[in-house]
Amino acid sequence: MLKDIKQTTKHTAVYAIGNIGTKLIGLILIPLYTNADYLSHDDYGALAVLEVTLQLLTSILTMAMVNSLARWYWDSKYSDRQQSIFFTSVAFLVLIITPVILTLLYFVSDFSSLIFSTTQYSYLLKLTFITAGIQVVNNQILTLTRLQSKSVFYSILTIVRISVNLGLILWGIIVKKRGLDAIWEAYIIGEGIILLMLFPYFLRNSSFRFEKVILREMLNYGYPLMLASASAVILSTADRYMLNSMEGLEKTGIYSLGYRIANTLRMVVYTSVATALLPLRMKKMNDPDNQRFYSKNLTYLAFVFVVGLLGLSLFALEFLKLFTASSIYWEANNLVAIISFALLFSSMEDFMIIGLMIKKKTGILGVLILLTSFLNIGLNLILIPLLDIYGATLATLLSQTFLFFTVLKKSQKEYFIPYEWRKIFTMSIVALIFVGIGLYISSVPVFVRLVIKSGLFLGFPFVLYFFNFYEKVEIDNIKKIFRNWSNPKLIKDNFNRLLKS
Repeated sequence: MLKDIKQTTKHTAVYAIGNIGTKLIGLILIPLYTNADYLSHDDYGALAVLEVTLQLLTSILTMAMVNSLARWYWDSKYSDRQQSIFFTSVAFLVLIITPVILTLLYFVSDFSSLIFSTTQYSYLLKLTFITAGIQVVNNQILTLTRLQSKSVFYSILTIVRISVNLGLILWGIIVKKRGLDAIWEAYIIGEGIILLMLFPYFLRNSSFRFEKVILREMLNYGYPLMLASASAVILSTADRYMLNSMEGLEKTGIYSLGYRIANTLRMVVYTSVATALLPLRMKKMNDPDNQRFYSKNLTYLAFVFVVGLLGLSLFALEFLKLFTASSIYWEANNLVAIISFALLFSSMEDFMIIGLMIKKKTGILGVLILLTSFLNIGLNLILIPLLDIYGATLATLLSQTFLFFTVLKKSQKEYFIPYEWRKIFTMSIVALIFVGIGLYISSVPVFVRLVIKSGLFLGFPFVLYFFNFYEKVEIDNIKKIFRNWSNPKLIKDNFNRLLKS
């Protein structure tokens, strides 16, 4: 199992390079987006609503084909039909999404009036619909790169996309003064370029045979997951729609900034780890040691996520004061920690569904997430009028906590995995206490504040040691890694070993 973890760590590091680059764009653009000379506070709120619309639409149009491809591609019964299965999944999506996008474009003015109570966002919604269609196809092809562990190729594509987006956004907003139009035009151009780059890879890995029988099986497997995926997106985006409707675009923008910062963890930590693990988790389904492997996956994911959560939550205020161009956005500081803990539950829940996938009980997941989405909408209706943006934040945390425990119960019933809950909850509670201290001292002088917060962050792994968090083999490996990377003569060899395919 140690060999598997080392291999996964290597791919995770490569994937993280691309994901960090994606979030780095967000970091670079925050001063621009929060500057009223380029985007008004309402514009920033509208940007948040458009982004969640893209996310929701992409999730629905994908029809869980990403999950179905991952499940069928490594099925030993179809090892000789991998290329035709891949081609079938892509071709089916193109056939389905084309008429859907054309229909959405026809009624775009109506959608603009429904979402924003005005038709002035019709052009931006057109770009959103087209971008979603291209993104669905791109994501399906990119899934194959992950299944084949093409982490370097995947990261190169990610870096190309973010470079194109960043350059076009800066040019469009600063030079051309086109505001939101520039951002969305950059997105659609970036997706188009990635599609062109992926096309030769698609051809090389396709066998042009339509697998009708297998497609039917994939759809039967994927429909519950599509419901789950769409419900999950509603769960994570309904707050923006409801804040826009109940409190206006300015409050939506503040909340969205806090969510955007917290979601850095989801992108850099969870997405990188999950992407690297995707092929291995599927291959491990029938291995005798898979339970310990899945258990350790969750522990290590939670540890890295909690470390990131702690750093992000402790220094969110300083980040906001340094990078935002308007003090109105500083209020987002109080939201980051709460949303980060909600995303911790969400990320662990996503890892725990492996048991349901192995047993092909994905219908349970769809029902649970749908119920949680209704719960989230109800909580937002109650809490937003009472607590404003904090109500939306609390609704997110409560909903994700509920979903975490219900998925845990159902997944363990279908396929028991001995997760290391003592360790996970120990580090979560320690992190919660440290974050509370950080928020409590927010009003003290900045130098004192930074010293205390730095001490809390750096001391966190050592505090866990006194709770017997680490196993002996883990401590030995940490010492070995430290010796290797602290020796300047071995740095080149270490990087070569990391990047070696």
